[in-house]
Amino acid sequence: MSSPRKQLERLGLAPSKARGQNFLRDSNIADRLADVIMLKLPQSGKLVEIGPGLGALTAPLLKREVEVFGVEIDRGLAANLETWPETQSGRLKIFQKDILEVDVKRDFGEGPFVICGNIPYCISAPIVFWFIEQSSCAGIFTFQKEVAQKLCATPGQRDYGRLSIGVSLWYDVKILFDIQPCAFQPSPSVVSSVVLLTPKASVPKTSSEVIRRFTAAAFHARRKTLFNNLLPLYGAEKVTQALDQLGIDHKARAETLPPQAFPFLAFLLEEGGVAAEYQPF
Repeated sequence: MSSPRKQLERLGLAPSKARGQNFLRDSNIADRLADVIMLKLPQSGKLVEIGPGLGALTAPLLKREVEVFGVEIDRGLAANLETWPETQSGRLKIFQKDILEVDVKRDFGEGPFVICGNIPYCISAPIVFWFIEQSSCAGIFTFQKEVAQKLCATPGQRDYGRLSIGVSLWYDVKILFDIQPCAFQPSPSVVSSVVLLTPKASVPKTSSEVIRRFTAAAFHARRKTLFNNLLPLYGAEKVTQALDQLGIDHKARAETLPPQAFPFLAFLLEEGGVAAEYQPF
């Protein structure tokens, strides 16, 4: 694998700090990632790569005879990938757009899908919630290790929050291995982790968009109680009734509640339901 710096120079490009671009330079890790992805990809499945960049992961995937849908926001990088022979043959399809504007089934047809990519820290949370909305896709992502730990966190832990809840309601989460900064160019200042997200058989009936909005309110100020965080949106009477129905202490903070409590609370407060009517899955 040639140096990302040399490839960028040849293309007249430079890494974008605003987009958090760190390009994989270690071919052994690229092959390892490709092997993991192929294990999760069903025979009839489709592979979507977020931010293929210079193609460090794309190339070993194509060698494994898989069709890749690459979504690359950077115009220069997308133009370079358009020149690849695999693009000309149709095995690599490049879409120059923001991944957050993509609807996988609408834009790429029926799945099943596996979505992969090296996700910059600056857009990790939006990407995670976007991914949840894609419904039943498996995911293999490289995140900053701090983000990976948030995805795996449980109630009461420091890292437990919106990402932990949003992901754990729809996915089983497993950190596969870490990648040291020297594997990238430019080298980030942090360790990265490869995370596997496997869809759960039973998921909440409450939409991921509702959970996203509701947990944003519940964790608006971590030092405040859940009651005080929800108060401005729903009013004292509704919040009191909802917490009482679930037997939740009014002094409890959101970080102490299990993930399953949040779709239940959202049902009571967003939809005006009663506890006896709740059907979570």
